[in-house]
Amino acid sequence: MTFDAPIVLAGLILLIPFVILEAIHYHRRGKILKLLNLLQKEHKTRFVLSTVFFTLFLCCAIIALAGPRWGARSVVEYKRGVDVVFAFDVSRSMDVADIEPSRLGRAVSVAREAVSLMGNARIGAAFGKGRGVLALPLTWDINAVDIFLDNLLSGMQTGRGTNLESLIDESSRAFLSSFPAKRLIALFSDGESLSGSLQAAVDRARNEGVSVVAMGFGTEAGGVVPQRITLDRETGELLPEQKTIVSARDTEALRNAAERSGGVFIDGNAPDAAHTLAKYIKSLAPETGASSYKIEAAPRQRVFILAALVFLLLSKLAKKKMRRTALPH
Repeated sequence: MTFDAPIVLAGLILLIPFVILEAIHYHRRGKILKLLNLLQKEHKTRFVLSTVFFTLFLCCAIIALAGPRWGARSVVEYKRGVDVVFAFDVSRSMDVADIEPSRLGRAVSVAREAVSLMGNARIGAAFGKGRGVLALPLTWDINAVDIFLDNLLSGMQTGRGTNLESLIDESSRAFLSSFPAKRLIALFSDGESLSGSLQAAVDRARNEGVSVVAMGFGTEAGGVVPQRITLDRETGELLPEQKTIVSARDTEALRNAAERSGGVFIDGNAPDAAHTLAKYIKSLAPETGASSYKIEAAPRQRVFILAALVFLLLSKLAKKKMRRTALPH
C-alpha cells in the first residue's frame, strides 16, 4: 500500500489522546451513574462500542485523506510535448535591411528552418503591427505553417505603430487548458514597441504558464526604415515621406521580456539561430509523441470513506442505545 500524502497519517497519533480523554470521561460519568444506581453492564458495553466505532471512523477518515493506493490499473498517459506559437512583428521597422535580406525576411527564414528541425510539435502562428492577430491555431500540419510563412509580409496588416503587448496577448489565446503541454511563444521582433506594454503582456502570459523565447533581429546600430509612399489628395502624385526614420534593435527589451517569463533570448542574426531555437524547444519536451498507457497503483479512498461512514453510523446507534439504558425505569 502506498499513499499520495503520507504525512497526513501523522494525524493517527492524535487518536491516542482522544482515547485517553474518552476513558477519563467514562470514569467520571461512571461514578455519577453508580451513585444513582444507573450503571448497568449493557451501558458499559455500549459506551465501549461507541468509543471504538468513533475511533475507527476517525482512523478511516485520516487514511482516506492520505490517499491510499494498492493494486494496479492502466491509465492513459498524454505526451503532447510542447505547443509553440510563432509570433511575428510585422511593423515597418521589420523591413529594415540592416541584415540580409531584411529583418522580417531573416525571421521567416529562421522560423522555416526551425520548423523542419523541431520534429513532432504543434505549432500556431500570429502576427502583429497595430494589433495582434492569431492567424493559425495550433496544428500538427506543417504544410499550413509553410503556407503562412510564404504569405507573411509586413504589409498584411494596416495600422500605425508597433504593439507587442497585443501580439503576445493574442498569441496566448491559442493555448487551451485541456491540452497538457508546455506552452511557448517564440517572438520574432526587433524589440521596438511604440504602444502597449510588452512587460505587462509577458507577466500575464507567465501567470497562464506561458514562457517567451525572444528572437531578436536587426542591429543595435540600426538602419533606415523604408519610406512609405502616399498619394497627394489634390494631384494624385506619389509623395514619399519627408522624415527619415532610423530603427535599431532593442536587445534589452527583448532579453528582459524573455527572462521575465522564464524563457531565453536568442540572437536571430546568428547563423545557428534556427538550430538554437529548435534545440531549446525540444529540450522542453524530450518525450513529445503520441499518447501511451502506463500502470499505476489504483486509488482506494472510496473504500475508507465508506468504512468511515459505516463506523460513524454504528457509533451513533450505540450512543443512542446507551442513553436509553441509562434512563431510570
